[in-house]
Amino acid sequence: MTSKLNPEPSETARKRPKRGRYLFITAVLVALGGYFLFGGDDSEGVNRGTTVQATRGTLEITVVEGGSVEAKESQELKSEVQGQTKILSIVEEGYTVTAQDVAEGKLLVELDSKELLDRLTEQELQYQNALASFTEAREEHGIQINQNQSDVKAAELESKFALMDLKKFLGEDVAAEIAAQVDENFYASQSEQAAGSEEEVSPIAEGEDAQAVTRDPETGRIHMESASARDVEVDFSKYLNRDSLGDGEARQQLLKLDSDVDLAQEDVGLAESKLEGTRRLFKKDFVTKIELENDELALKRKAINKESAETDIDLYVKYEFPKQAEKLLSDYEESLRKLQRARKLAISKMAQAEAKLNSAEARYELQSRKREELKEQIVKCEIRATKPGLVVYGEGNRSYYRNNDRIEEGATIRERQVIITIPDTTQMTVDVKVHESYVKRVNKGQRARVRVDAFPDIILEGEVFKIGVLPDSQNRWMNPDLKVYSTTILIEGQHEWLKPGMSAEGEIIIETLTDVVMVPLQAISQEKGETVVYLADRGMERRVVETGSFNTSFIEIKSGLEGGETVALRAPSTSGGRADDNQDADEDTASEDTSGDEAA
Repeated sequence: MTSKLNPEPSETARKRPKRGRYLFITAVLVALGGYFLFGGDDSEGVNRGTTVQATRGTLEITVVEGGSVEAKESQELKSEVQGQTKILSIVEEGYTVTAQDVAEGKLLVELDSKELLDRLTEQELQYQNALASFTEAREEHGIQINQNQSDVKAAELESKFALMDLKKFLGEDVAAEIAAQVDENFYASQSEQAAGSEEEVSPIAEGEDAQAVTRDPETGRIHMESASARDVEVDFSKYLNRDSLGDGEARQQLLKLDSDVDLAQEDVGLAESKLEGTRRLFKKDFVTKIELENDELALKRKAINKESAETDIDLYVKYEFPKQAEKLLSDYEESLRKLQRARKLAISKMAQAEAKLNSAEARYELQSRKREELKEQIVKCEIRATKPGLVVYGEGNRSYYRNNDRIEEGATIRERQVIITIPDTTQMTVDVKVHESYVKRVNKGQRARVRVDAFPDIILEGEVFKIGVLPDSQNRWMNPDLKVYSTTILIEGQHEWLKPGMSAEGEIIIETLTDVVMVPLQAISQEKGETVVYLADRGMERRVVETGSFNTSFIEIKSGLEGGETVALRAPSTSGGRADDNQDADEDTASEDTSGDEAA
């Protein structure tokens, strides 16, 4: 049952020394009374000392451990600045953060941000350079796209015009037939190249825009590129007739040459007829010899013109026609190669532009992310109130930390270190360390009593809230041989005077024995492997008893003693011996034995 709160702890503190003096005087009087009461039996030389009666009643088996008061839930304000930094200013410990402070965003801790501001200035320059490079790369990428489109379009038009020139010279049908041969060899060449490199080739277009899809057998990557034409050997002589050539320039030229030969033949025939008539007239002296010679000369001239026309047609058929046709076909083939080169060059330049753009974008994003991180770090140098409560400095103020780890202005703190803890004082707990020999008997939900050192007359009620699974790590480093488990006792009710960090004592009730015989622990002795008590009302009779559970003051007597019997608190000592020393050893042995029984 929880005692009422003493409104004036200082008065309680003043009363405690007086009560201690009363207890001391009482103990002295009892000791003196026992001496005079039992010390008269000098014949036997036995000193019975202080006695007490064995009582029957309820015995609480408890575990009492010291600890400290803590809040069940707390808000931890940690340093989120990377690396180490210093505290420029911090609110005083014990300050109560109000709801108004939260609304106004009161500054609780200010960390040194000078180095971060200098780094932000440098980072801003790098960010601007990266932004300029990224903008330039992005614009160049767009320009390269337009340039590639222009180059490929120009190559396509050149190929188209070359094919039109071929059609204009040879005619539509002949040019289409020869272009089909070029296209056939075009794909055949690509198939041979792909077969040599074990790649798959698939034409995806025809004509001057023909392309091929190839797959790399090792990487499996697909490449789309224009197929390259190879030279085509064409026999143009079979097309050298009026019906095959159609309406091309070659047919027109051939018709003109044929017409020139025909006209020259007719001129020769007319000249021969005229010369024959002139000869007959000359025989009859109707014309002069000069006129006869002129007609003979004209016939020779006409014959020469005929031979020239025939030579022109022979030269055209043998040389000029195939030369012109080959040149136009070669121009067409070269235009296809240019188109292929333009497309490949466009792919290459596009890849370079994209690589440059991706690299510039990656650098820009990296510098931008670093810039934003520095800005966030600078903002995190100011820790503001987000929750009302009591300000408690972080764990750096505990005694086992070095002085340079204390939370104070000018102290150096590291990332993730707790600077301030704002506990929720509406629910308080006591954290105690339970020895491993008792922890198996401590269970969640067991009732407990709490005494705070600052208010020893006030008993607070609570229950076990949490038990550590593993031994306490901090205590393990300090004393490896001592295994204790952190156990949390939840205090019932709200107490404004209860502050985090107060020293307290937690008493956990692990068992309640009813209607049992009990005596103080000091009455138990260990002699020759037996647990004994001495009955003072029977002349210090030695009696063997069986003990059971015990707490810090009393121990259960299962058999060998009845309630109401008087026992000595110490084993009897003779005037001539040093039984006190033996008795001390016996008590230590008894304590060890009973502890072992309890742990078992």
